[in-house]
This record gives sequence, C-alpha cells and structure tokens, in this order.
Amino acid sequence: MSVTVRSAFLSLVACLAAPVAWAAGLPTGVYSCYYAKMDYKMQLVITPMPFVMFGIIDAATYSDFDGHHGHYTYDEGSGVLAMTDGSRQGWRYHKVDSWSFRLIDNANGTEIYTCPFTAGKNPRQGPW
Repeated sequence: MSVTVRSAFLSLVACLAAPVAWAAGLPTGVYSCYYAKMDYKMQLVITPMPFVMFGIIDAATYSDFDGHHGHYTYDEGSGVLAMTDGSRQGWRYHKVDSWSFRLIDNANGTEIYTCPFTAGKNPRQGPW
C-alpha cells in the first residue's frame, strides 16, 4: 500500500471512529474530501482533493482550504448544503451519511468527491 493511500485510509478510519453530533445542526469542523477509484491492478487509489474541502465555522459561515470565508445554507430535509457566496458560491454538497457529504456536479447532478468530517481540524486555520 502506497504512503498516499495509507495516509488517506488512516484519515478515513479516524473519521469513522470520531463521534459526530448532528442534533444541533452541522458540526463545526473540516470536511476533508477525496476521490476513490480502482486502478488497473484492481487496487484502491484514494486521492485527497483539497480544492473541494470545506470547513463549517458556525451556523452560517464556511471556510475553504485556503482560509477564505463565505456563507452557506443547509436544508435538513433534502440534506443539501449550498454555498451562497465566497469562493464556493454555487457549489452544493449532499449529505450521504451522518458524517459525510458528496459534492454535487452542477452540470449533470452526479455526486463526486466524498467529504467526511475530519475530527481535530480547525476550520478557522487553513490550509488543512
């Protein structure tokens, strides 16, 4: 297993083990996104995608990987997190589990890049 895959895998395991409380809205913290695919040797390759990572600062403010801030809305019924301004304006993420989102491709509606909650990262201090 390569160092990149091992690091991404260990980060994913840490995310799964971290308790996440969703009762009071989205938890503040960082959602570290990645792309996973099988290579020609049928080995899982996990590629971190910093340009789509985001942090939830409070009930209305997000940050991006570079530390820029913007605002978001979250529709609990549909599970859609929509960035309303800032560097991610127009981007939408769909909640796929109690601890994870997937980026929605606005061109065709497909979901790409998984973004699990990453415990221990401060959304106010990037890059992550």
